[in-house]
Amino acid sequence: MWSPPMTNRFKWNVDGSSIGKPDPSRIGGVLQNHHGILLGIFSLSVGILDSNVAELRAVIKAIELSASNYFLHHKHIIIESDSTNVISWMNNPHNRPWIHHKLFSSAKRLASCFDSITYTHSYRESNHMADHLVKQGVHIISDFVAWL
Repeated sequence: MWSPPMTNRFKWNVDGSSIGKPDPSRIGGVLQNHHGILLGIFSLSVGILDSNVAELRAVIKAIELSASNYFLHHKHIIIESDSTNVISWMNNPHNRPWIHHKLFSSAKRLASCFDSITYTHSYRESNHMADHLVKQGVHIISDFVAWL
């Protein structure tokens, strides 16, 4: 079950999916405030990747979109993913695969827009909306980003 963030915080629930390893991949995310009000959503094709890289790309896209929205600057951002690997990479720089250093550098640079950014693990059941966006979208060509 989804749990809202604390007051004056904003939570992205993100997911990435690959049909195989590697195979066509898609990422998705849902941004909500502490009232559970939907503020933003994305679903994007990211090419041929394995599931770990797709999850990482979903986290990075949530950071990029947050940084592009001035309303979220100087706010507290939470990013939840059901990937224990990716959350471990984001929280512990010593565990990061070197091959993705450009993605991690971009995340670090963009994180300076916020008062804080927290990466947490959630189980698939509490990440239902993002999971559904990605699973339904794997076979769809069109991408979308919406701010509500």
